[in-house]
Amino acid sequence: MKKTFLLLGLSAMLFVSCSEDDAAPLNNQNPTQNLPVSENNVLMLKVDFLTYEFEGGKELTFPEAETFTITSDYEEPGDFGSIKLNYEEVNQPIFDGTIVWMGLGERSFPETIAASETFETLENAVAMPELSSFALVNYHQGNYDHVMDHYWDEQALWDAIDNLEQVKEYRASNPDAKVNVFLYTPSVGVGNPAEWDWYIYLKN
Repeated sequence: MKKTFLLLGLSAMLFVSCSEDDAAPLNNQNPTQNLPVSENNVLMLKVDFLTYEFEGGKELTFPEAETFTITSDYEEPGDFGSIKLNYEEVNQPIFDGTIVWMGLGERSFPETIAASETFETLENAVAMPELSSFALVNYHQGNYDHVMDHYWDEQALWDAIDNLEQVKEYRASNPDAKVNVFLYTPSVGVGNPAEWDWYIYLKN
């Protein structure tokens, strides 16, 4: 009788053990399948328009996509306007902000960004990509390219972010990616350039 209870107990333990193993199987034939899937991230970095000082940023995570295309939805300000940038392949926003004529708009997405002092820095700067790697997000109707010729300074923009650890990581993981640059002007008309900012987007 004791032997019967002992056998029943061992059988129950074996059944529970096998059930637990079946609930979370490991793929030992291909161990890399047990690792987390790499996320599709975009790093947004904010740089002051006049001083080219790095002011902070945010890492945005999206559903998986092979490419990164920025599209825009621009509402020209009569009194009030707006600019929205989207990650076209996943149909999700990367920027949203208002533009005010004779006033001051504000960024609504991302709602917050991390302060510049929270970013890890490097002793040695990351090499600047070729000028052809820089791409200006042209959302404005009209003679925008001519206006930007007076403001566009790729070297100064890169110098603002070239000592960031995350910039090194992003460039290492995707060295052929474009360095997308967007100028946000929340005040227009008699706008104050001290209120304007560059936003740089890097794709991993």
